Amino acid sequence: MKSPITLQLFKYILLLLFLISTSAVAFEPLNTDDAGTVEAGRNQIEQYFFSINRHGNTSATPTDIVTPGEEYAGQDSAKAFPFTYTRGLTKALEASIATTYYTQPTGNYTRFSNSMIGLKWRFLEDQENHYALAVKPTLIFPASQQQQVNGLGSAALNYGVNLIASRYSESLEVHVNLSYMHSPYNTNYAVGQSMDLNRTNILLMSFAPVLTLWPGVKVALDIGATTNPPIPEQYLNTYGLVALILSPTEDIDIGLSAMRSAANYGTVLSANGTNATRTEIGVTWRF
Repeated sequence: MKSPITLQLFKYILLLLFLISTSAVAFEPLNTDDAGTVEAGRNQIEQYFFSINRHGNTSATPTDIVTPGEEYAGQDSAKAFPFTYTRGLTKALEASIATTYYTQPTGNYTRFSNSMIGLKWRFLEDQENHYALAVKPTLIFPASQQQQVNGLGSAALNYGVNLIASRYSESLEVHVNLSYMHSPYNTNYAVGQSMDLNRTNILLMSFAPVLTLWPGVKVALDIGATTNPPIPEQYLNTYGLVALILSPTEDIDIGLSAMRSAANYGTVLSANGTNATRTEIGVTWRF
């Protein structure tokens, strides 16, 4: 049964999605993407490092905790370097390619996984009222069978789309995402060491205010709820993330974030129960 905190926060996120949509690979180091696109003819590289750790699990009662933003499904810790290259095609359209290099876990498989391509189109922008809407379809290439077994991806072609709403003011940005991912997998093999059947229609709803403290320094909060893949477990998992973004120049951002995901927001806030944490640091360079 979901806690009252989870239900109230979930309703709040749905309300925000409705209000903003009728009046977002993500905006590193957040999970939530923004409606901005790379300037036409320019390039952007995002090189990050993350560490994922499981807490409160026992071998007798293993629990799968999804880690939104990286889609790692293993039950052990993980360390990896996600990389994204983006090219601005027009004023409102960009194309990106991404992959993740895992240093942990390792096994008899390539360390590269979660390779994808995507397009982001900002189809509406109101500069006078400071808001924009965008859509981002993505295609995720199949992982190997052993990568699926160890939680590094699904051994099938995945595809999805993200609807993004952004609102801007002088010192505050607010980004809201509603995304869908069709995530089939090879049912002949385990997913993250588990043979439980998984849901293949994955939804993610998220909300991220980003506050500029002073020029070159931003802080952000990112909260969301996502479909929990294992069918025997509760339908939704939740997460909370805090981030710091430093911009020593106009074209360089240094990002740091810490996230906790769990079955409900009570556990996200207190860490008193089974949960997963992710810490991330890296740089974004535009040229």
